[in-house]
Amino acid sequence: MERDLDSSGLNLRRLAQEVAETRRRMVIGGSFYVLGWLLVCLFTPVVRIHPLTSATLAAIFVGLAIARVVLRPPVQGGAEVMTHWLDLQWLVIQLSAATWGGVVFWTLIDPVLVDARVALIIGAAGFATAIAHTYCMRFWPSMLAIMVIYLPSTLLMWMPGHDRAVAFSLTVYLVYVISSLVRSHRDFHRRLDFEEELRQQRDRFEWMSRTDDLTGLANRRQFVTELERRIADCQREHSRLSLLELDIDHFKQINDAHGHSVGDRCLVAFADQLRHVFAGQHELCARLGGEEFAVIVPHHDEAAAAERADAFRIGLGAVAVVPELAELRVRVSIGVGEFNAARHGNADHFLSEVDGALYRAKGGGRDRISRASAATSSAVSQILGQHR
Repeated sequence: MERDLDSSGLNLRRLAQEVAETRRRMVIGGSFYVLGWLLVCLFTPVVRIHPLTSATLAAIFVGLAIARVVLRPPVQGGAEVMTHWLDLQWLVIQLSAATWGGVVFWTLIDPVLVDARVALIIGAAGFATAIAHTYCMRFWPSMLAIMVIYLPSTLLMWMPGHDRAVAFSLTVYLVYVISSLVRSHRDFHRRLDFEEELRQQRDRFEWMSRTDDLTGLANRRQFVTELERRIADCQREHSRLSLLELDIDHFKQINDAHGHSVGDRCLVAFADQLRHVFAGQHELCARLGGEEFAVIVPHHDEAAAAERADAFRIGLGAVAVVPELAELRVRVSIGVGEFNAARHGNADHFLSEVDGALYRAKGGGRDRISRASAATSSAVSQILGQHR
């Protein structure tokens, strides 16, 4: 399922890139057909001989050029929307090519228009070359556009009564255009593959920069960033935010007695259990370093967070985290605190207070929970007692 989602995301990104490339290349392409027909009309007798047809063809080329600009790419939408837009763009490309190819064929069969043939054949060769290099994103639609703009005149030149040298030259050039299309199409998709590989490497490095290698949890850097962001959200929305700091008890003894490989397995199992228990929306589990972990618990007051933390502590002690070492039980000390803007001010003060609660839990005998508010209440009581 995850692989299918990755493949779907990749296809969607490539489709979006194709849309962007097509839009960028399409905008000015239509103007060259208009300019080409304008030059033919200016320097050949086609307007004088067929004024209505010339005006109609000019209107068609202008209309197709406008269509390229008016058909803007979708701002949002899935693969179906983007594919539909691309199909419309390719229809415009095919119609432009077919119109020019038809005009060339018309001049070749009408002896009165012999003076326009050279200009139109040169135009056909130029447009075919442009299609091969510019619209190489899709091979077969590009090939079809090249054929409808170039092949009719080439085939007609091989008919009796026409210059075979010109026919041969046109054929050789057609082979060059097709080979250019093959190369351009390959290079385009190689570039997309390269860009996708770079994107994946960038995402992988970004993931590594904010993830703990061993456990797959967020690392300290990501934790601090998220805590600061969540505190800002908490202050803006006037919502509750609690924090747990957890430290595995006597972890050094586990390493000394069973080796670092077992210690690492304990850390991974601990992280998996933590991730399983604190799997709520927007909750974040992190490994701060060594055997120290933390959990950001939004929309919980201190009492509710402490209740969940205690359930985790009890559940952890009831299972063997390393199956073949049934006697090995992992215990944990936990500090719990709720953010208070008036008391904490920022993430550092909040973290320091919860850190103090953790060390009180460890100092009080380990395998227990200590709430930051308890220390605050005790300090307030002492101050009031001194004033009395």
